Amino acid sequence: MNTAYAWLRCEREEDADCYTVLEAAKIIGRKGNRYGVDDRYIRLSLLKRDVDFEVLLQRMKELVLMDVGAKASM
Repeated sequence: MNTAYAWLRCEREEDADCYTVLEAAKIIGRKGNRYGVDDRYIRLSLLKRDVDFEVLLQRMKELVLMDVGAKASM
């Protein structure tokens, strides 16, 4: 069974608007409030071509590495 969507939740206190955080990383999704949930959540469509999914994964990795790098420099 293939899942059409993935839900992400931004955990950091300052990331109350997850859409904005991911948009800055060039990751496009839909705000949680469109689906009756808090804006800490974002819904990503997984019904894409393989190459699009690979780009999504790469951008997610870069976002995580940026966060880890910021924590390490504290």
